[in-house]
Amino acid sequence: MLILDLIHEIDDPRLRGKVHHPLETILFITLCAVLSGSDTWSDIELYGRGKKDWFSKYINLDNGIPSEWTFRRFFMLLPADVMESLLRQFAALVLKKSEIKSDQIAIDGKALCGSKRKDLTCLQSVTAWCHENGLVLAEIQTEVKSNEITAIPLLINSLEIKNTTVTIDAAGCQKNIVKLITDKKGDYVLGLKGNQPTLFQAAKNLKEVVGEHDHNRLHDKFDKSHGRFTRRTYFGYDASTLPNISEWSGAKSIIAVETISSKTNSDKTTAEWRYYLSSHEASNPKLPDYIRNHWGIENKLHWVLDVQMNEDDDQKAERQSTRSFVLIKRIALNIVRAKVESLPKKKGKKMSVRSHLKKAGWDSDYLLLLMSDL
Repeated sequence: MLILDLIHEIDDPRLRGKVHHPLETILFITLCAVLSGSDTWSDIELYGRGKKDWFSKYINLDNGIPSEWTFRRFFMLLPADVMESLLRQFAALVLKKSEIKSDQIAIDGKALCGSKRKDLTCLQSVTAWCHENGLVLAEIQTEVKSNEITAIPLLINSLEIKNTTVTIDAAGCQKNIVKLITDKKGDYVLGLKGNQPTLFQAAKNLKEVVGEHDHNRLHDKFDKSHGRFTRRTYFGYDASTLPNISEWSGAKSIIAVETISSKTNSDKTTAEWRYYLSSHEASNPKLPDYIRNHWGIENKLHWVLDVQMNEDDDQKAERQSTRSFVLIKRIALNIVRAKVESLPKKKGKKMSVRSHLKKAGWDSDYLLLLMSDL
């Protein structure tokens, strides 16, 4: 198993003479338990005891199954960057084996709501997500949302982004970030808002001066869902005439998106404009796709973690163990996504992530199928 091979390479942070259960025993049981829907340390202990015979085929159980307190103490000691590294290594190896090329990486922040306490704000994470296969490529955790701007460069530095388009919301629209992306031979599409007031106003002025003509129109699409009609029109503009645009490494275009919405049971119509800065030429037909696809990180990752993997309900009291548990959930999700992608496609209703987790908990053969060759 690929993941077990990577676990074997991790240095144990505990004192050698006082180790009762090997690191790989604790980590492997935890990962399999989370992959089967476990959410608490007591869940993990019960799961391990219930599948003790199965685990004995793959890991050292000379001292039996660890207690819930052992699991908890271990993850209190384990530095979160160890799990961050395991997540990155595993995702990189899976991506390397996959025939799917990574064309777009979305970066976005997420609040871990269950970690909030009276005297502490909730933990924040900044995640890099591959649009093409749904893998979490890397993640960095911070104490406060304001640290997101400093975490994004660290995240990008850990990734291979050559010939890949990086998409970030307006928090990532920073000069040092665009320079880092272009230095690493990547491209970008970044949200543009009032946090960059000069460039934002220049972009709005450019759209007003040039106008909304057919030769600037990249895409015009109507959608109907949940009783709402929405029309989105994308316009691309050459950014070379903007003042001081050379300060933004690689910047070539401004994309303006008009969204007009109305409800079937209401006469009220709303309209808004959103703006983006990109290193792609203004005529690139993929620009609308990059903008739309970026929000997949919300409904295909964050929503899955919160609703199908119960992340928002996780209220572990100790923050260090919370950090590691969050990363284990992403590794488990990567295992499901990678294995499902490699299996032959079947007709009929697709299984949800939660269904895969439940099936892995009920059926040891299915758990082994998910873990095998990974």
